[in-house]
Amino acid sequence: MKVYKVILLLSILVLSCKNETKTTVENKTPEAEVVKKETPRETIKKQQGTFLCNINGEAWSYTKASGIVSRHKKTQKRTAIITFTKQLEKGKESVQLFYDGDTNLLEEATAILKTPKKGGGTMSAMYQLKVKGGKRVSESKISGTLDLSNLNASGTAEVSHMKIRFEEDKLADEAMGTLSFTPISFSGVGYSDAEKLFQTK
Repeated sequence: MKVYKVILLLSILVLSCKNETKTTVENKTPEAEVVKKETPRETIKKQQGTFLCNINGEAWSYTKASGIVSRHKKTQKRTAIITFTKQLEKGKESVQLFYDGDTNLLEEATAILKTPKKGGGTMSAMYQLKVKGGKRVSESKISGTLDLSNLNASGTAEVSHMKIRFEEDKLADEAMGTLSFTPISFSGVGYSDAEKLFQTK
């Protein structure tokens, strides 16, 4: 009878150990199968600055705008220059509009843009279009007006087929030999008047 009890007790212990082992394995299995998943970061490209216009079909924005009005000492010609600057990771780009300070009509536009060059890399391409003189093609057009009646300047500009001034042969894209802007309309540009600042006429 003792032998029977011992055998029965051993059998119970063995079964108990098996169940415990099975439970432990079952509990650990899901942990082993868990795969850590990370949500990939999305690269979002944001347009830097304030939109000014499209240049050759691409949006161009500026990070700083300023203006200055001055009168040439010899010619007594009054000129208002509105400058839009775009800060890049390396270097800057700019668009400048030159208005007659008396008639408030646009007389000249310039631009300096970073553009690919032949053989790799980039170059600072300089462009200019004047109402009179300078490089131009038959399709070249320039017009616009300026309002300085308020503390901040506002105005318009239309510029098309503005020629590059130098090193056209180095451009990787021949289409960048001329620039065309969509109509420009700006407001709220702070400016300083040199005549009032220095009290000169």
